[in-house]
Amino acid sequence: MKDEKGVTLLALVVYIIVSTIIISIIAFISSNFFANVDIVKNQDKYAVEFNKFNMFFVNDVKNNKSATVEPTKITFADGTVYELKGTEMYRNDTAIAKRIKSAHFSEGSYTVPDTKIEVVKKLIKVHLTIGRTFDDNSLTKEVDKKAYQKLDKTIEYVLKYW
Repeated sequence: MKDEKGVTLLALVVYIIVSTIIISIIAFISSNFFANVDIVKNQDKYAVEFNKFNMFFVNDVKNNKSATVEPTKITFADGTVYELKGTEMYRNDTAIAKRIKSAHFSEGSYTVPDTKIEVVKKLIKVHLTIGRTFDDNSLTKEVDKKAYQKLDKTIEYVLKYW
């Protein structure tokens, strides 16, 4: 028994070192997890703005056979106008979406393959960028930039063709 002096003290030191390492690993994983939860939670607010625009736009696209398309403005055959003014998207004179950094409208067409009669559908391509801008010189943390990064979508809408 005289040879085992200090074994208890050595075991205690090893136990404390291993416990400290395990606790620090758990703390690191936990902090990264909650930082990423904030990123996911904050990105949803831009999807809401896109959905507000999309809700009105789909209804008007499906009710019109033609439209006059300009880079930041669309006028449908029934007189409905979509226009980007500043950072807000307007439907006629009503703001329907906010925080829009850029909007670009363009025309296109799609020929349906494998049909006996050539069917050409008119498309309206909408490219929306929604979000908050950051200066390169700002002291904002990288996590904050990720949390408020932009939503950047391009969608093609088919005008009414029957």
